[in-house]
Amino acid sequence: MTNRSDPAGKARPGLAQGFAAASGGLVLGIETGGRACSVAILRDGQAVAHEIEDTDHGHATMLMPMIERVRAKAGCDYVELDRIAVAVGPGSFTGIRVGLAAALGLSLASGIPAVGVSSFHTVGARMLSYTDVGFRCFIVLDSRRDEPFLVEIGDDDAFKSPPTVTTVADLDALLASAGPSLLVGDAPPIFRGPKHYPAHVRPVPTLPNARMVAQLASDPERRFDLPPKPVYVRAPDVTMPKQS
Repeated sequence: MTNRSDPAGKARPGLAQGFAAASGGLVLGIETGGRACSVAILRDGQAVAHEIEDTDHGHATMLMPMIERVRAKAGCDYVELDRIAVAVGPGSFTGIRVGLAAALGLSLASGIPAVGVSSFHTVGARMLSYTDVGFRCFIVLDSRRDEPFLVEIGDDDAFKSPPTVTTVADLDALLASAGPSLLVGDAPPIFRGPKHYPAHVRPVPTLPNARMVAQLASDPERRFDLPPKPVYVRAPDVTMPKQS
């Protein structure tokens, strides 16, 4: 697939004053790009069923049974859903593709539309109110390497600049001169603790979660909607099989 470095930056949250009232109906949320597999169903913006399992691998085998259990707990059929929402990255290359395949398959079978949600937004959207009081908001996502995915989110547009890959040293240098800031996400550097950051930086460890995927997809103005396609900050590593 094509490397898409900027589409996630085109969604326009505009939520500095908080979340808009959720639209009616049922939304299924799927998140498989982080170090967990999670599924949630929301009705009118409120979670009615949710399941999460910490895992680095195995999304392909656990996701569909998890969806079935959550659907059964919510007491609904797939055709009763209004939307199927899935985190589209950046994140685990394999995990993102597993979630997308499930969402698109269910959409095809049920006729219910599938929509993508940026993985950056799933951890950073609730922090947008802080930008109104002078905070900058940086989101760092786990890339499974020493270089996390990074973006700065603002109150007037989704991202201040296209998402990028950074080093821990460059991240620390950025934060040292950034002024009052929040650092949000699930990349390993954020778990170092507050003492590793300047006094003006607040680390807020936040894991991607299907409940937020569904919450953002419930926005009546569709400000977080993206195509259900993977978003890559860098091209995925693919090792071709050796020729015999």
